Amino acid sequence: MTDPVARAWDGRLAALADRSAGGRAYCHRLAAATEAWIVALAERARHEHARGPKFALVAVGGFGRGELAPFSDLDLLFVHDSKRASTVEDVASAIWYPIWDAGLKLGHAVRTLDEHAGLARTDLDTATALLTARAIAGDATLGAEVVELGRANWTKRRKRWLGELQAR
Repeated sequence: MTDPVARAWDGRLAALADRSAGGRAYCHRLAAATEAWIVALAERARHEHARGPKFALVAVGGFGRGELAPFSDLDLLFVHDSKRASTVEDVASAIWYPIWDAGLKLGHAVRTLDEHAGLARTDLDTATALLTARAIAGDATLGAEVVELGRANWTKRRKRWLGELQAR
């Protein structure tokens, strides 16, 4: 049986090469194939580090919207529930390094849910990124909390964020 990560990578390469659709359809197909690869990486990391932290991998930006151009960054947020930095680093690195090794650009962050919530309350870029947040791997409950946090944050602070956006 083929390695799931390798099989998913081959799917991404096939999506990149397939020119039968263009525009948004192509971007959606590439995002789906890339997501399958990222999910396979996250599952492998979770199995290799079975005693690692509970985590959720959340896509944001264009990747969160399900739209990915061939040379787009992969914007990912790794949210965890651990106080042990070494175990968090091991699991996150098992996901990040294959992405870097593949030559892809990665926009990434590693935070606890509380750290992320605090940043989302004070940082416009973080708050805006959460508008497109989509949990793609790991603990579904934790992932849903991240997505809901983003929506609730915008609802509560919409006047402030819109004012800051207008001032830019």
